[in-house]
Amino acid sequence: MVCVGFLGTEAFDIILYIGHTLAKLKYPVLIVDLSDSGALKNVIYHGMDLDSMNEIVHYRNLNYIRKVPGCYELNEYKDGAVLISFGYSYRDIRPLKLDYMNIVVNPFTHVMNKVAGIMNDTLPNDIKLKLIVRDILSPDDLETVKNSINMESDPDSISYLYLDFKDYENALRCQQLQTVNIRKVSKRMKKLVTGEVKYIVSKLNGNGNKVHMASDALEGEGVG
Repeated sequence: MVCVGFLGTEAFDIILYIGHTLAKLKYPVLIVDLSDSGALKNVIYHGMDLDSMNEIVHYRNLNYIRKVPGCYELNEYKDGAVLISFGYSYRDIRPLKLDYMNIVVNPFTHVMNKVAGIMNDTLPNDIKLKLIVRDILSPDDLETVKNSINMESDPDSISYLYLDFKDYENALRCQQLQTVNIRKVSKRMKKLVTGEVKYIVSKLNGNGNKVHMASDALEGEGVG
């Protein structure tokens, strides 16, 4: 099992695209939503009498729950991935253990300050970190964010997304239609998702063919 966290500003679209692509590659995927934004919840159709606070909701090859599941439930995902949305609040996730945490931030000052505060006050020092900076207008914005959040050690990787109408429109469609489609996102979004999926697949089994398929899955008819 590979467990990946997302802490900071909204990343529901990124989480869905990663989960959707892994599911296309036949890996079991569980999305654990510990945020309070409601963004993921509004994409996952629950149906009558289903409560994702108490049980895993299964929808279009994705599995979704709004609490940390127990060992018995997690056993189904031992050969797959668990994607955790923390929002702006880090919390204990035992029995799960993060392989790494994606710090997600944009150039707004209040967001940078909030994320920096979480990292300094509540985030354990032994967690491997990656940085995702989204909605930048220029390379200067990327440098501003990197300097403002002042990470104690260099992140393992830094990814960035420009403010792109394609990504905005596609994320909006995800919520409105309760479906996940990656065909119309920006090239940078595809690159980010491909990188995340490749890393997860390589950690799961090191299968070279599967890693190659991760790239193919985000091109042309491979997704949707």
